[in-house]
Order: sequence, then C-alpha cells, then structure tokens
Amino acid sequence: MLRFSIILFVTMLGASWLPATSSRAEIKIIVGPLPTAGEFDLEKKTRRSLSGIACPVVVDGKHVCLVAFDEGAEARTIAINETEYEVRKKSIVLGPADGEMDAEAVAADGAYYYVSGSHADKRNPCKVNEGSHRLVRIAYNPATGLPIRKSDGKLQDVEDGFDITKVLNDDLTRSVGKCLGSQEGGFDIEGMAAYDGRLYFGLRGPTAPDETAAGSGAIAYVFEAGTSPSLVTQDNAKDPFRIPVANGRAIRDMASVDKGILLLFGPDDDNRDVGWSIALWKVDEEADRKTPVNTIDLGPLDLSEAKRAQCDKEVKPEGMAVLGSHSEGSDEVYRLAIFSDGMCDGGPVIVDAMTAAQ
Repeated sequence: MLRFSIILFVTMLGASWLPATSSRAEIKIIVGPLPTAGEFDLEKKTRRSLSGIACPVVVDGKHVCLVAFDEGAEARTIAINETEYEVRKKSIVLGPADGEMDAEAVAADGAYYYVSGSHADKRNPCKVNEGSHRLVRIAYNPATGLPIRKSDGKLQDVEDGFDITKVLNDDLTRSVGKCLGSQEGGFDIEGMAAYDGRLYFGLRGPTAPDETAAGSGAIAYVFEAGTSPSLVTQDNAKDPFRIPVANGRAIRDMASVDKGILLLFGPDDDNRDVGWSIALWKVDEEADRKTPVNTIDLGPLDLSEAKRAQCDKEVKPEGMAVLGSHSEGSDEVYRLAIFSDGMCDGGPVIVDAMTAAQ
C-alpha cells in the first residue's frame, strides 16, 4: 500500500451536503487524494497517465470501474467509494504490448465497457499514431463489474476495429490526421459517455470561435454513435453538438447521470493555463445542431494543491466518476471522484458539484 502524507481538505460528510447559500455554482473538495490500496503493477510513467474511467456497478458499497491510460495498451479495474480506493494489477489487454493506444476515454452501459483511443497524431513531433485510432468494446459481468474472461484468462467478448470516421460530418473528418493545436485544428477525443442507448464523444480539438458570444467564448464538439445493433454504421452520422466553453478550453472528460451528461472542461490542445470547470448538459437529440446547446455551470474545479511529494508530477484532471447524487430543493448535488493524469494511480479527489441556488 502506498502511503501519502498530504490531504487537501476534509470535512464532515453531513456538513458537505448543506445547500449552497450563494447564487453561483460551486465545487467543494471533500477529501483527497485518497490513499491507494493495492497496485497496478505498471511502470511509474504509466501509473501517472490515468486518463479515462467508467463505473457501471456497485459491489459491497464500492464502485467497480474500468480505468485506461494514455500510455501503452492496457487497462485495469479499481474499486472506490468516498473513503477507500483499491487498484488491481490484473491486466486487461487492449492491444500489442509495444502499442500506443493513447486511451483517453472510457464509458459503460448496462453490458459493455467502451475504451477509445484519442485518434490524434502524436504531439512532439507531429506524426501519425495509428494505434490511437481504435474503439474497443468489452463485455463485463453486471454482478461484479469485471470484464468477462474465458478459461484461459483472455477476454471472452471483445470487439475492435470500429471506424468512427463513419459517424463524423465532413468538417470533423477533415480534422482527422492534422497536427494538434488550434492553428492546425487536429482531431483529439478526450471524453466519452454512454447515455440513453448512444455513445457521445467529446473533443479536445478541434475547437471553433463562438460567434454568438461576441468573441469571449469558444465551441467544443460532441459527436455520437449508436450502440445497437452495430456500434458504428454509416447511416447514423449526424452533425456534432456545439458545446459553449471559455476561450482556451475544451472537453477533457464526460460522465452520464440521470439528467444528462456531466462535462469536464480544461485546456484545449494549445495547452494554455485556463483552468478547469464542470457543467451539466441535458442532452436533447432534437436540438438544433447549428447553434450552441445550453449547459448548466457547476463551477470551477481547482485541484492545484493536490500534488503529493511522492511520484506525482502535475495535476491534470482527465477522469470523472459519479459516486452518487441527491437533490437540494431544485438543485442537484453530484458527488464525484476526479482523477488526474500526472498523478500516480490517478490520485482521486472526492468533490461535490452542485447547480447554483436560485
């Protein structure tokens, strides 16, 4: 077990559920980074690269989740609640040992995990990374949350080779294969959520100016794919949703909730220091795809003091897991575990994110 000496902030759970008293949204840090029980059995660089998570099942009071890394081509499972964090070493092989899937997004529905590579070119120097152009679907046991394996230990029901370019409109298709950053406008998946029978993919790039915001905002994109009967088919391509964000921001992760999809916003592919925030998007398939959708701001997310003396290098929130929710009057409070790329084992911090009091 790794022992960590720094705890950001701890408050009594009862006090943390008090309703917001101000008119602005806020995100409260409850506890973290949580100490880690167990080990991933991965080299330190990979342990610091947790970039995607999905938690479809609760077993014995803990959320069982699949986590993916943007180094190598393996995933792992974890178990987490508000006070305990257990990581497991059993490998979930996503590709060749020498491959670089650059897995940035994980989602889950009632039967499958979905793991998506970034589909991005490498950054420095800019060059094609074919290993990142992958979307893998893995069946899991709904009683345990663990991937289903055959007697030889290999995954029993895994599908690969889906071509997501079939569900991109012409503009996004042209961005695939370009270098990252706003000048080149390269394609980069960072978030994914399964919601109401569909998969939604959030992009870190490309972004566009928000022409409705008088130069003070930008547009990030979310595109979608069906999950049944075939994961990706040519005839379900639609224009992407246009998500309003602050200048310099884009989507860094997504997580489905009863009322829609939570969106984690952070720096776009220009990597400017623009901070992080969370918003709620109430998905409406009938919305006008030519205009920005409405989102509900849940407030800024500041985990800058989360870095620990041992192993951590930097704090880049890139994974968001929903541990629970409840209503406070007309508002909703979401208890979340936020994981960071750059921190060993993701360094989960537990937060409460709530809509603004009216």
